[in-house]
Amino acid sequence: MIKDNRLLAVKILDEFEKNNIQLNVIRNKIFALNTSTNLSKARVNVLIKEVTRLRGKLDLMITHISGKRINQIDSSLLSILRTGFYEIIFDRKTPEYATVDSLVELTHNIYNKKAAGFTNAILRNLIRSRLSKNEWDKVLQNQPGWYSIPIWLQRKWKSQYGNKQFKKLIEKINKPPHIFLRIDVSNDKILNVQESLDRDGVKTTINQKNSLKVESNSGKIFNSIMFKSGRVSVQDPSSSCVVECLDVCLGETVLDVCAAPGTKALQLANLVGDKGLILASDIDPSRVKMGINDIKRHKKNNLKWSIKDASKDSYSKVNKILIDAPCSGTGVISKKPDIRWRRKSSDIKKFASLQFDIINHCAQFLNSKGTMVYSTCSIEPEENIDVVKKFLNVRRDFILESVPSSIPDNWTDDNGCLVTLPHLHNVDGMFATILKKL
Repeated sequence: MIKDNRLLAVKILDEFEKNNIQLNVIRNKIFALNTSTNLSKARVNVLIKEVTRLRGKLDLMITHISGKRINQIDSSLLSILRTGFYEIIFDRKTPEYATVDSLVELTHNIYNKKAAGFTNAILRNLIRSRLSKNEWDKVLQNQPGWYSIPIWLQRKWKSQYGNKQFKKLIEKINKPPHIFLRIDVSNDKILNVQESLDRDGVKTTINQKNSLKVESNSGKIFNSIMFKSGRVSVQDPSSSCVVECLDVCLGETVLDVCAAPGTKALQLANLVGDKGLILASDIDPSRVKMGINDIKRHKKNNLKWSIKDASKDSYSKVNKILIDAPCSGTGVISKKPDIRWRRKSSDIKKFASLQFDIINHCAQFLNSKGTMVYSTCSIEPEENIDVVKKFLNVRRDFILESVPSSIPDNWTDDNGCLVTLPHLHNVDGMFATILKKL
C-alpha cells in the first residue's frame, strides 16, 4: 500500500508518460488500489495536474540543470525529477529539504543508490541555481518548450490569434483554472446556497445570476450538503450558456446526445421540470454509467440515459436537440492539462469529420420549426464554424440563428455564435450555435 503522496503522483505520471491515456482515468484506477488514510488525494491531484501542465517548461529546466537530454532519462526517474522541479520552483509549499529527501528516498526504492545520488545532485543543483542572482532560467524563456504546449499547437494558435494574444492565452491556460458552481435558482436563492457552502468550508463569490466562483477550499465541495443533495453542480459558466442557447421550456422533451457524464443534461432536467423529459445518451458505456450514478445525488426522475452512437443510431423525434460533440478539447486544456500532450495535429481533422457526421445524422430527428444547438469545448475553427457552414451547405432546410440576449455580448461573434476564450473571458473555451429547422 502506497503511503507517500509523491510516490503515488510519480506512479500516475509515469503511467501517463508510458501509455498516453487520460490522466483522470489513470488517477482513478490507482486511487482505487490505494486507499491509505495517510494519502492526501487533493495533494496528489495538484502534483499530477501541475506537473503535467508545466511539463514542457520543467523538461527545459531538467535538461539545463542535468546536462542530459530528456530521452536519456528513464521514465520513472523523469517523473520524479519533474515532481521535484515543480515543488522547488513553482509550488514552494513544501520545504526544499523535505522535497529532496523524499524524492531521493523514492528514487532509491525504485532504482538503486546510484540513481538516488543522481536525483540528489540534480535537485540540489536546482536549489543552488534558484538561490543564485544570475537569472539562470532566463536563457530558457525564449525556447518553444517554455510555453509547455506542443509545437504544432503553438504554430496553429499563433496563426489564429497573433503572437500577442497567443502569449496571453498560454499564460492563462498554464495556470490552474477557476472552479464554478451552477445553482438551480428556480429552487434555491443564491445567497442561501452561498451561506450553506460557507458553513461547509467552501468560500465563494457570486459570479453570475446562477453561478458561484469558488475562491478557496475547492476540495470540500464534494462533501458539502449542497453538492451531495444535487443542489449545486460543478459547471463552467460558458457550459451553462450552451444550455441557455436551447431555450427550453417546462414540460418539453429534449434529446441530448454525446451527453455523458451529464452536466448539461442535469441543467436541462432542471429547466424542463418534472413533466419534461431529457433523453440523454452517449457512445461510451463507462461515461453513461457515471451519468446514471449521478442520479442518486440529484434524484432527477426526468433524465433517462442510454448508450447510443450519435453518428448512426436512431432517436425519437423531438423539437429540441443538444449536440455537445466530441472534440479536441483545446478550450479546456487549463482544466484538463493532459489534453495538450495527448492530441496530435491530425486529430483536428478527424474530430471535424466526426462532428459533421453527428450533426448531419441527428438533424433528421428534429421536427419542423425545431431547434438544434451544436457545441464543442474546442477553440479550433475547423471544429466549430467550419462544421456548421458545411452542414448548412448540405441541409438547406436549416438556418443559423443568433444566441439569445441573455448571453453576454462579448461572448458572441459576428455570426451570432457563442464563442469564449480562456484569456479573454476567464472561462473555458466554448463554442455553440443555434440551428433552426424550417
